[in-house]
Amino acid sequence: MNVRIFAMILELLGVALIVLGWLNTPPAAFVGVVLIILGLVLQWTRRQRPRD
Repeated sequence: MNVRIFAMILELLGVALIVLGWLNTPPAAFVGVVLIILGLVLQWTRRQRPRD
């Protein structure tokens, strides 16, 4: 699993927690927002390896 896939999984989990959080428990929605932000930061700061 590379960083891009891990970041996308975090973002998808964040979206799921937002939807479930607002339906059930509001703190879970805030955790979802944090996971989405973390996933975006990981994608933005990941190192690009030079292609051979």
